[in-house]
Amino acid sequence: MTAPSRIAVMLHAPDPIYRAGVVSLLRPRPEITLVDAAGPAVDTQVALIVRDAVEEATLRLLREIKHTSAARSVLVVADIDETKLIDAAECGLAGLLRRAEATPDRLVQAITTAARGDGYLPDDLVNGVLEAFSRLRARLPGPVEQRLTELSDREVDVLRCLADGLDTAETAQKVGYAERTVKHVIHGLQTRLQLKNRAHLVAFAYQHGYL
Repeated sequence: MTAPSRIAVMLHAPDPIYRAGVVSLLRPRPEITLVDAAGPAVDTQVALIVRDAVEEATLRLLREIKHTSAARSVLVVADIDETKLIDAAECGLAGLLRRAEATPDRLVQAITTAARGDGYLPDDLVNGVLEAFSRLRARLPGPVEQRLTELSDREVDVLRCLADGLDTAETAQKVGYAERTVKHVIHGLQTRLQLKNRAHLVAFAYQHGYL
């Protein structure tokens, strides 16, 4: 009988205490092989990221993993709200655990779920995100939806870059506009469509068939 294949996991945990804790939890598990970034090249299936909060550095790492490897990202974080979760999802997040809930079994469950191509989230966050999108759609009156059909090619180009997880500088480089122009486009869209941040802007564009 062939033994089940192990999942190769690259650990991203700059804090040595967090790193040691995760290694002690996962090293004994037969389903997991922890991969050292400095070791021999291995096809990593999951990138496990351990952070205190979802900050810009975390989003940059998620984008880098999304664009440079086939690995799916699982994030362990102290806490997170729906808006930050949407930001992280746009950057390629496949699974999330709160640090206080990251038992060995739940860590392995999140990793194996992500490795097979599915998403893993705490139930309360799933419900929270769905409610956030419902509130967003309920706030948008008919005239705003009508004005969406008047998006320029430049605005659509910028939206597509945001949906790919690119920041302002990366968007400017890709579409060939100045960073000031990109910021102006984003601000104009948010104001015109009555949306409070980039994540909601991207979600609205998806819902209306632009992305």
